[in-house]
Amino acid sequence: MSENNSKELAELRKKQAEIAARQGNSVTERTTPMSKAKPPLSAEEYYAITKAFSYWGVQMPGDFSVYYGRHMSQFMHTQVVMPGDPVAYLERAIDPRLTDLTFKTKDGASTDKLGDYLFGSSRKQAMMMAHKGKVVFEAYPGMNPNDVHLWMSTGKSTVALIFTMLVAEGKVNLDDMTSKYVPALQGSPWDNIPVWATAIMCAGLDIEETMIAMVEPGSWVNTFHHTFLGENQTPYFEQLRSVKPLPDEKPGEVFRYSSANPMVLQFICEAIEKKPFGTLWQERVWGKGGFRNPFLLHLAPDGTGIGYGMISTTPEDMLRYAMLYVPSWEKVASEEIVSDEVSNLLRSTAKVQAYKGSTEQGYQTEWFGYSPKSNGIQWDAVFEDGAMFKHGNMGQGIYVDPRRDFCAMVFGVADNNSGVDYAPGFMRAAAKLLAGE
Repeated sequence: MSENNSKELAELRKKQAEIAARQGNSVTERTTPMSKAKPPLSAEEYYAITKAFSYWGVQMPGDFSVYYGRHMSQFMHTQVVMPGDPVAYLERAIDPRLTDLTFKTKDGASTDKLGDYLFGSSRKQAMMMAHKGKVVFEAYPGMNPNDVHLWMSTGKSTVALIFTMLVAEGKVNLDDMTSKYVPALQGSPWDNIPVWATAIMCAGLDIEETMIAMVEPGSWVNTFHHTFLGENQTPYFEQLRSVKPLPDEKPGEVFRYSSANPMVLQFICEAIEKKPFGTLWQERVWGKGGFRNPFLLHLAPDGTGIGYGMISTTPEDMLRYAMLYVPSWEKVASEEIVSDEVSNLLRSTAKVQAYKGSTEQGYQTEWFGYSPKSNGIQWDAVFEDGAMFKHGNMGQGIYVDPRRDFCAMVFGVADNNSGVDYAPGFMRAAAKLLAGE
């Protein structure tokens, strides 16, 4: 790590500690180890945590976040998206080898065993894996199997799926300018951003979601995220119109992660189909699969569904969703939902050169031990063999690997800067082990 990066990390941790201290939302023995988070709260704890609810209570990985992450419908308006098909019960074929799984980090060292990692200091709450349509691994260090949990940014994959369906159906042209489909953004910088650049987070706008920008009061990203709880009253469209192009950077040149991009994609979907995102999700995905429980889409005060991250399901239903992307999709759905055309669009739209040297590529290299080929449409990592991964704040994750008919999910509540999140690497290592590689 360079001296500049070390200083930036130290500054970030200082700001996070200050915020946590103000909120009373630090990590204590209340949730250490994470197994302590499983039982219900006492009345006293319940009212104290409820009273303290805020944006930072959700985003900072302390004791309060553990509760908020599993009970967001208590605090936000929520659209309940019901499943349609009969429940697809997943067969178990637990592989004992996976508990002892390790893999090589980017420095060549070996990780701890998966079981030790999950039940150690990682603050993971659930992990599940499926191979050829059967659950081969499941663990619940910090939650119960039927609890729901926030997806955080893994939810961006849901927006990507609906958006890419519309592209495949010819309703969206990736080469059009983004504002063509969203009249409220016309006359703004989005007039000059191609749809494909928005889709792969290469818009060339000053909206990057760095860790420092997230905690910096008054930054565009910080203000944007305070909107979903009503702590910022400026409408999303007005904020999106206010973005500034980066000097000397054209769309498509640099991958810059930002939740503004999937929000714009969601608005494109809603404008074309003239339906809110939750309805589109029910009609095109959740109502066509054998999910056991509702898909909870949490809403901003104005009714906007926060598809880019404020979604809650059980671990097993998230795994069922992941299975839609692999050959064993027939185990969870009565019809194919992720077509080959959609799958190819998700993987092939990104610009490999824009990914190289990006902050996101650096994260993926830490998590997997080596760098993926590129990102995809709202997926953080696309490998040469077609596997994809999407990460979420505080350690959420979803991994799909069609070639090996493998998928996995993970929930967690850890500081993004407290150490390397090795869950993604364990998922990929498990896929290879089960495929005999």
